[in-house]
Amino acid sequence: MHTIRVLFSLGPYAVAFLRDRRRWIWWGAPMPRSPEVHARRARRLVEAIIHLGPTFVKMAQVFAARADLIPEPYLSELGKLIDQVPPLSFDTVAAIIAESYPGNSQGVHHTGVARVDEVFEAFERAPVAAASLGQVHRARLKGEVVAVKVLRPGVERAVTRDLIAARKILSLVERYWEHPSLRRIRVVLDEFELRIAEEMDFRLEAEHAMEIRTNFAANPNVIVPKIYHELTRQRVLVMEFVQGTRIDKLDSTRVDAPRVVATLVELYVQMMLVDGLFHADPHPGNLMVADDGRIVLLDFGMVVRVPLETRRSLMRTSIAAIKRDPDAVASGFVSLGLIIPGTPPETVRWLAELLIANAYSRTTTKERIDALLADRVMKTLFDFPIVLPQHLVYFGRTAALIEGVGTRYDPYFQAIPVASPVILRMRSKILRSLGEPATPSVAEVATVAGYAIGKAARWIVDLVKPSDNTQERTPVMNSKINSTSIVKIVTVLIACSAASAALGAQAPSPLPTVDQQIAAAVLALPAPMQAGATVMGYRTADKLETIRAGKNGMNCLALFAVEKTFHVACYHDGMEPFMARGRELRAQGVKDPKVDSVRYAEVASGKLKMPKTAAMYQIFGKANSWDAATGKISDASTLLVVYIPGATAESTGLSPQPTKIGPWIMFPGTPKAHIMISGAMSP
Repeated sequence: MHTIRVLFSLGPYAVAFLRDRRRWIWWGAPMPRSPEVHARRARRLVEAIIHLGPTFVKMAQVFAARADLIPEPYLSELGKLIDQVPPLSFDTVAAIIAESYPGNSQGVHHTGVARVDEVFEAFERAPVAAASLGQVHRARLKGEVVAVKVLRPGVERAVTRDLIAARKILSLVERYWEHPSLRRIRVVLDEFELRIAEEMDFRLEAEHAMEIRTNFAANPNVIVPKIYHELTRQRVLVMEFVQGTRIDKLDSTRVDAPRVVATLVELYVQMMLVDGLFHADPHPGNLMVADDGRIVLLDFGMVVRVPLETRRSLMRTSIAAIKRDPDAVASGFVSLGLIIPGTPPETVRWLAELLIANAYSRTTTKERIDALLADRVMKTLFDFPIVLPQHLVYFGRTAALIEGVGTRYDPYFQAIPVASPVILRMRSKILRSLGEPATPSVAEVATVAGYAIGKAARWIVDLVKPSDNTQERTPVMNSKINSTSIVKIVTVLIACSAASAALGAQAPSPLPTVDQQIAAAVLALPAPMQAGATVMGYRTADKLETIRAGKNGMNCLALFAVEKTFHVACYHDGMEPFMARGRELRAQGVKDPKVDSVRYAEVASGKLKMPKTAAMYQIFGKANSWDAATGKISDASTLLVVYIPGATAESTGLSPQPTKIGPWIMFPGTPKAHIMISGAMSP
């Protein structure tokens, strides 16, 4: 029944759009339509999408960023689906919060309002934003302004129903029409179903936000809100409230919009190629610009982890596109799994040539799309045997949304020319993250130097621009700054950039001897246990192996041998399957804390064996914390981690707030919950 409802809801609009081109769909002149007709149709289309449910709203949000594809007034109306979906009543929100934070106050089970006022010092009744899966309220907690995100009730059931309807419609079409496009749509549905399920658990979103916040902690151009883990629940997420302007609503007279978009491209290059974890839902409602020009990332429910081999193939294909090498780009398409086996190589190469020429064409985005719609091109693309692998579905979506935002401010916006200097500048960093040699090329050093010049120029402009409140961008040169000073600034920046790039070419430090690794690794254990422990270390930098067999059931890792800092860890052999799985995941490019999330899910399913309670002894320090000559450690910290999956602050009586001398509970209530017991270590 719901499938029929979907067809009857959206079918008339499909017919209406076809009649705009041909009165009788297959023949006839275009139907005359006034602006009022389009405005009315746009409003009704958005209302129909809202009534169909969250799944269709999420899909429609993709098009809300495509100013190059969607004309007005449809673009503006679709934009309302980003954060102007009809909101939940406050009573409903209060009931969800009361259920998530059960208390003993009278009246809690009637309206939930009492519990809201107990948990928060203040809570605004009207939402700041209302989206497809949830809505956000501003509140005050411990004197700080926070954003409280609440999941809509019944959304899980609605998404399941929508996906069933979409699959039924697709199966019906496949019965009468076989085409590669249908296979692509099925892959997109599979990936969407996986991601939407993750997006409806705010505990996972909290983990994603924390990891991305850590990845960008040293980046001055991005803000990732702080998460309040002690209040994170499956249906409620509490985070730092950050004020900003939606990225598609910038005032171009006051903000350098192209510069903001270029920074956005840089952030996504780092997430995709360096970190291997990227924010896969960059629609304008999730991207803001703070008053100081920094980009604010919001909503981490839809986050994709990129396998190591995929990142390597993406990097090779990106470099090939920068060099405009169609053979290498075609090879990259094949390695990424985009091409159906058996496709003639000349066809793949022809498409690569076409896309490269189109990407670098100095025309507007609309003109480039029109060029792709030529008869031969369109026929080839439509029938082309391309299937987007499941883990690449959101790459295309992300690229489309970024291009849509860029085109809004610059009709000549081109993603590849904007991304090229970013990739070249970050080449060494990217390659090191991929485990490949990172010797900088001449082109890289030149690009880094050029980037330094640009940064210097920007710094100079900011330094000498007017200090009044007009915030105009036209610089007025200050007579106190002469050309000699500028040359010195630029020269120093170029020298620093070149030196940084050259670091990738330095030879690696020699490994400590086996005896040194054994002596250092066992120091994490209590003294009586050190002599009988098995030690795993490195005879070669790329292979962790047993370098001393033990007999007391304890295993110690000499991790410091290949890490930049001093780090050793010891654990009982009952944890070895769990630890080995972690090493396997990291070798595949998975990063912490996702490594733990994957492992604990496998423990819960029975796939991976681990004791219900387990402990690990660790020592952390600087590179020179351990003296090989004396065997002593100084300026380091000990850490004992006790794993108790599902433990909470209430069940353990421990605070989730970190302390210098433990214990405290980390990730309470989640499959990766564990107790931290730390303290200073004296020489």
